[in-house]
Amino acid sequence: MKIIENKNYYKMSQLVELTNLSNHTISFYDKKGLLPNTLSTSKNMKYYPEITITVLNLIKYFKDNLNFSIDYIKELFDYYQINFDDRSDLILQSIQMLSSEIKNPIFKKDLLNQNIEEAIKLDLLDDKEVYFKTEIEVLNTFNELRKYDISTELINEYVKTSKKLALLEKELTSKVLEKNGFLPEVLVLDILNSFKPYIFNRHTIIEFKKDNK
Repeated sequence: MKIIENKNYYKMSQLVELTNLSNHTISFYDKKGLLPNTLSTSKNMKYYPEITITVLNLIKYFKDNLNFSIDYIKELFDYYQINFDDRSDLILQSIQMLSSEIKNPIFKKDLLNQNIEEAIKLDLLDDKEVYFKTEIEVLNTFNELRKYDISTELINEYVKTSKKLALLEKELTSKVLEKNGFLPEVLVLDILNSFKPYIFNRHTIIEFKKDNK
């Protein structure tokens, strides 16, 4: 590690060791514009800012766990205007990328006859001009739920519980950051992508099974 202008930088060999990615792979990501700006010394040595490790871990997670292509990851990075200067902001942006794939965009004006305003009022969706694949899937499910009397009550409880859980997650995350000085970005994504859905669905199954006993 090299300190330049009070910031930590790494050589390529160090990135390879820390991320278990090859020199070729990291260089490829760099050429694709997926990595933050590097510094070059007079000796022709290239140095990568510390946040590069976080970026590489995120790219690896998206590829290995979500089967995102490099071109699609680049599209996501460009759309969300990834902030390479702040690690916490980068992790938040990665959560956005995980939650809402930017595929099949549809303008809000084309959804007005699909109860989009009601979904927004229930805090199920954000109020914006363009919606993407995952959001459209949520809206479609909402429209199916509206056929039944339990829909509004159930959705209100989902939203209310999600907000309480989000506050608790934020508080506990802050404590971890204060104690350890960092929060593993892959852990955050694992919680959102697999751990939390598994727990929710597990207990739903348990409750329904009770009726069959």
